[in-house]
Amino acid sequence: MKNWFDIIQPHEDIRKGDFDEAVFAADLGDVVDGTAPPDYSDPYLFFTKTYLTEGLKHLLARVHGKLTAGKGQSVIEIQTPFGGGKTHSLVTIYHYLKNGEKVRALLPENLPVATLREGGKAPKMSVIVGTHHNPVEGRESDGITRRTFWGEVGYQLAGRKGYQFFAQNDQRRVAPGKTKLREFLAAQQPFILLFDEILEYINRAAGVAYEDTTLASQTFAFFQELTETVAALSQGMMVVTLPSSFLEDYGRRKEESLARLNKIFGRVENIETPVKGEEVYAIVRRRLFEDDVDETARQAVIHDYFKLYQGYRDDLPPKARELDFKRKMELAYPFHPDVIDILYEKWSTFSSFQRTRGVLRLLANVVEDLYQREVNIDLILPGDINLARPAVRQEFLKHIGMEYEGVIGSDIAGHEAKSQVMDRQNRPWKHLAERIATAIFFHSFSAGDSEKGIGLPYIKLAVLRSDTMPALVTEVLQRLSNALWYLNSRADVYYFSRIPNLNRMILDKKELFNEAYEERLREIVRGEIGSKFTSYLWPDSGDGIPDNRSLKLVILHPEDSGAEIPAWIERRGETFRVYKNTLFFALPDTAAFAKLKEDVKTYMALEEIKGEIESGENPTLEVKLPEVQRRMHNISRDFSFNVRRMYHTLQVGERRIDLGQPVAGNETLSNWYWRELEEREEIATRLHYRMLVNKFMVGNETLATQTVLDQFYKDPGLPAPASADVVARAIQLGVQEGAFGLAPVEAGAVDPDALRFKTELPLNAISFDEGFVLVERGHAEALLAKLKAEEEKPPPEDMGGDTITVIDTQVGDETGVGGEGVSPTPRYQSVRLVIAGIPASRIADVNRGILMPLIRAVGDFTFTLEVQVSDEEGISQTTLENTIKETIRQIGARIVDERLE
Repeated sequence: MKNWFDIIQPHEDIRKGDFDEAVFAADLGDVVDGTAPPDYSDPYLFFTKTYLTEGLKHLLARVHGKLTAGKGQSVIEIQTPFGGGKTHSLVTIYHYLKNGEKVRALLPENLPVATLREGGKAPKMSVIVGTHHNPVEGRESDGITRRTFWGEVGYQLAGRKGYQFFAQNDQRRVAPGKTKLREFLAAQQPFILLFDEILEYINRAAGVAYEDTTLASQTFAFFQELTETVAALSQGMMVVTLPSSFLEDYGRRKEESLARLNKIFGRVENIETPVKGEEVYAIVRRRLFEDDVDETARQAVIHDYFKLYQGYRDDLPPKARELDFKRKMELAYPFHPDVIDILYEKWSTFSSFQRTRGVLRLLANVVEDLYQREVNIDLILPGDINLARPAVRQEFLKHIGMEYEGVIGSDIAGHEAKSQVMDRQNRPWKHLAERIATAIFFHSFSAGDSEKGIGLPYIKLAVLRSDTMPALVTEVLQRLSNALWYLNSRADVYYFSRIPNLNRMILDKKELFNEAYEERLREIVRGEIGSKFTSYLWPDSGDGIPDNRSLKLVILHPEDSGAEIPAWIERRGETFRVYKNTLFFALPDTAAFAKLKEDVKTYMALEEIKGEIESGENPTLEVKLPEVQRRMHNISRDFSFNVRRMYHTLQVGERRIDLGQPVAGNETLSNWYWRELEEREEIATRLHYRMLVNKFMVGNETLATQTVLDQFYKDPGLPAPASADVVARAIQLGVQEGAFGLAPVEAGAVDPDALRFKTELPLNAISFDEGFVLVERGHAEALLAKLKAEEEKPPPEDMGGDTITVIDTQVGDETGVGGEGVSPTPRYQSVRLVIAGIPASRIADVNRGILMPLIRAVGDFTFTLEVQVSDEEGISQTTLENTIKETIRQIGARIVDERLE
C-alpha cells in the first residue's frame, strides 16, 4: 500500500511545516497595496494555486466582453456565504486586468488578455475595500485625504484631477448626484470598479454624522446613483461583493444595512457565484497539493476502495456503491469525499465558518499533521482527522464553543481520552475507537439540529479500510457507547453533545451505591445458584456447614481468598469433620468481581434514574427512558454469565479446578459445576462394582455397606457419589455379577440363609444401615457351599423319641408339596401387623427377621415408622434437622405428622 503523500505531494510550505494560515485570508486591499502574501500578491503564483472554476471563467469572460466590446451586464454582484470566494474572485479580476500578460499561459484558452482595447487605451480600475477605509479619518496619500468612497473612486480613476472633481462632495461627505457621476465616469471608459467589504464600512460609517445626515446614509445614496450610472455606460463596469445574509450572524443594524444594499443592487445586478458543487474538490486540490500525481497509484487506491464498498454494500450507505461516488473519490483525492462534503454541508452552516476559506485552512492543517507524522494511510478518511492537534481542534472549537475542549479531551483525543485508552488496550484495533469517535464528532455539528449526528452505515464509511471488518466497527461503537461520557444517541444516530450522556449520569449515581451494592449482588448470586447442591452463600466460617452425606456447594464472598478452606474441611466447630468429600468451594475471580460489582452499581444507578424519569422528578430525561430500559435489560441479561465468570474456579479437597470461561447465555452455577465435575469424575453418577472390589474388598472377607458408602463421602481422593443410590446400583450389579455378596449379619456373623450372591435383587433391598455387609466373593461361595452341604444331610435316625416330620415347601406354591395326606400351607392375600415395644437396639433384627423375609416374598414395599422419643436433656435441633430429617429426605420418605415440645 502506497502512502497518500507518495501519490500526491502537499505544497512545499506544508511539507516543511511552514504553512501559514494567512495564505487563505485573501485581502484585496493588501494585494493592491503590495503587502499581501506571495500566494496573492504574485500574479503567477496566484493563478498557479487558483483553480479556475466555471464561475470564475464566466466572470473573467464577462469582464473582458464588457471592457473591450461593451457587451453584457454592467453591474455584477458576487454573493456567497462567509468565506465562499468573494474576495478571491475580485483578486482574480484584479490580476487578470493588471497582469494579464504575465499570466497569459495560465488563463483559459478562449480568454484573451484584456489589458488593451482598440485604440490602445488601457481600462482603468478602482479598487475599494471597506475594511481599509476609515470613515472618520479617511484615507491619505499623495497629500490628498479622501473621506468618502466617491472621493476615492475619483482619485483612483483620474488622480488629483479626478479627486478635485468630487472634492467638495468628499469634504462635506455628501454623495454626488447621478449627473455629476455620469459626466465623470463617461470620460473614464473603459473602467471597472471593484468594491469589497462595503457592508463592514457602512456599519462603521453609521456613526459618522455630518449636518443632518450620516456617512452611511450618504454612502447608500452614492451606490444608488452609481449603479444606475454605470448600468447606462457601454464600457463601464462595477463588481461588488455581498455576503449571503441567511448564513451570517448579524446584529439588527447590519441586517438592515444588508437588506438596503440588496435592494439597491437588486434593480440592476447580475449575481455570480464563483464556486459551485463539486468544484470545491478541485479548489482544495489546487490550493494544497502539487500538480504532479502518480495517476496509476491514485486509480489503484480508488479502485480498491470502490471494490471494498461493493463487497460490504449491505453495511454502507447506498451512495457508496454508485459509480458517481467513485468519480467523486477521484476528484477529492487524497481526501475521501465525505471529508470535504461534511465541512461544506454541515460546518459551513455556522455563521462563523468561512466556507471555502475555512475548509482550506482546516484541511491544510490536517494535511500538515498527517504528513509530519507520516501516518501510513492511502486515503484520508473523516476518522483520520487528528483532534489532538491544537490547530485542527481550534478550527472546530471556535465555531461550537470552547466547552467542547473538555468533550474532546475526555472522549476522543488526548492521552487520557477514553477512546485512546481503549485503543491502547486493544492494539489490533489500529486506533479504531479514536477514529470512530472522531468521525462521529466530525458529523455532530451543524446550525440545524436535524443535521446533527451520523448513523452506523456512515460511521463505517468514515473509517472502513481493507484491514477493518464492518462487524468490528459495530462492536467497537457499542463499547464506545457504554464508555464515553458525551456520546449520545437518538434512534440510530450518534452524536457528541456537551450535555453529559447517560454514562456520565450513571457515574454520578454509582457513588451512592459503593456500599449498598453488596446486598444486591448477594441476591443476584443467590438467584444464579440453582438446586443441584445444598448451597451455602458467603459463609463467615465453616461452623454453619453441616457434616453429613449431602453434597454441599460453598460459595465464598467475592473478597474471600479461600485461605480458610483447609480448616473448614478439617473441622466443624470444635469437632473433626467426618464427611470431607462432600464440600465443593466456589472461589471468586478478582477481576470478574470488579466487573460484576460495577455492573450491579450501574444497574442500581439506572434504576434510580428510571425512577426519577417515571416520577416526573427529572422531565428533561424522558427521552432517555428507552435507553435506560435497554441498558438495564442488557446488564440483567448478562448477570448469569458474569456470575459464572466470577466463580469459574472450584476447590475440591486440596485441588483447585479452573473451569475456564463459561459459555454465553443463562445457566445456574449448580448445573455448570455439576456437569463439569461429573466430566472430571469428581462427582459420580455411575460407579462400576470393580471399584468397590478394588478399593474395599481386597483383604476383607466382609465389609459393612455403611462403611463403603461413608468412605466415598469421607475420602477426598474418591469421587463423591451424586447420591447413595449410585453406590447402591454398583452393589446391585456387583451382587448380580458375582463380584461379591450382600448379607445381613447376626451376632457378628454373616447369615448364610439371607446371603444374596449371583442373583438379581431390587435396588431398595440394598441397605446402608448397620448390620449389612458386602461379602468377599470367595467367602460368599464358601458360605453357600457349606449351607448347601448342611441342607443335603439325611435326617437323624429314630432314637425312640417323638417323630419329626420335615415338610418341604416352595415360596409361591399355592398348595404346598409334601407327603401324601399333608395339608396345603395356608397363604394370606393381605397381612397387617401392628408391632409395638421394639427396642431401638434391635432394629437390625427387625430388618433381618421381619422386613427382609417380606421383601424376598413379595418384593419391595413401603411401611410407616412412628417414632416417639422423650428425654429430659432433649434432642438437639441440629441432630433432628441435619441427620434424622436429612436421612428421611435421602431415602425418599416423608414426614406426615410432626410434634415437637
